[in-house]
Amino acid sequence: MAEIVFERRCDTVEILNPLKGFAPERQQLEMRWDPLLRHSSLYNSTVEQGLKIFVGAADQALLERLAAESAEKCFFCPERIEVTARFPETFIPEGRLSVGEATLFPNIFGVAPYHAVIIVSHAHWLPPSGFTPRLIGDALQAARRYIATVFAADAEAAYATVNANYLFPAGASMFHPHFQALVSHAPYTHQERLLQACRSYLKEKGSAYHEDLIATEQRLGERYIAQTGAWHWLASYSPMGANEIIGVHTGDGDFAALTDDDLAGLANGLAGVLRYYGHLGYYAFNFSLYSRRAPAEPDGFNCLIRCMTRQNPYPNYRVDDFFLQKGLESELILTQPERLAEEARVFVGAG
Repeated sequence: MAEIVFERRCDTVEILNPLKGFAPERQQLEMRWDPLLRHSSLYNSTVEQGLKIFVGAADQALLERLAAESAEKCFFCPERIEVTARFPETFIPEGRLSVGEATLFPNIFGVAPYHAVIIVSHAHWLPPSGFTPRLIGDALQAARRYIATVFAADAEAAYATVNANYLFPAGASMFHPHFQALVSHAPYTHQERLLQACRSYLKEKGSAYHEDLIATEQRLGERYIAQTGAWHWLASYSPMGANEIIGVHTGDGDFAALTDDDLAGLANGLAGVLRYYGHLGYYAFNFSLYSRRAPAEPDGFNCLIRCMTRQNPYPNYRVDDFFLQKGLESELILTQPERLAEEARVFVGAG
């Protein structure tokens, strides 16, 4: 096992603050780098405080109104689901896959050779705490079956992801809770960076990066949150999104090969993360789970899920990504990862 090194740089910003009568103020700025991919994140405690000014709490009345309005013609709701697309009988004889309340069918606007939508629940609207382990687990079961079916049908399909955009600020086009499964012949940019970095780390260190990361974070105890089955949950040292929490599987990098127990551990952990996001007051979120077909030789890659909050919907909407993320590929740390982990332990792995 190799020890993971966490790199940071601290600087000072000096201003005359108009909010304090132009009194001199010194702000502490911290820049962090991800140990594997080297992307950077910035933290300034005054930004976290300023969120209370620029980003309001979830507007419950607005969410209820949006839910009611969008439910009237929602074809993800059970009474209209028959209008959704179907797979050819030669691929999936049933046309759609169903597990519990989850239903999986083709996305009519695909961004991968194989792109499926997974309806998570019969309910048109769920708060984050409403994504129970059962609902998530059924959706993951459907995703695994779909990805395994694609792998069996297409020998060149090798890269899979399971993703979520929940609510409009997270990029969702439908209000109804749903996930998306993508399988492709070539990896997407971040997926490729992860795979290449894991291969390089294995070749250089002789061990898998994320297993070394788990061992290091467990020893430090600052950002390690909990274990649910074979999954370990951490607050990202240098996040790519707000309030980012990752889950790492310690045994496999191929989602299609995961066992029922593996999926149950993932569902329990993810449900805990979403409960915690709801506790923080965030209702919109994204996650992406990265996977690849098992290679002939070990590549040091483990299944990884990356979860993050997005800004709450409100009438005068302001997007929460700006030049720092989109142009500079750096992320603004809204809550220090060490504090994020400390608070999240109450929700993830607690049952």
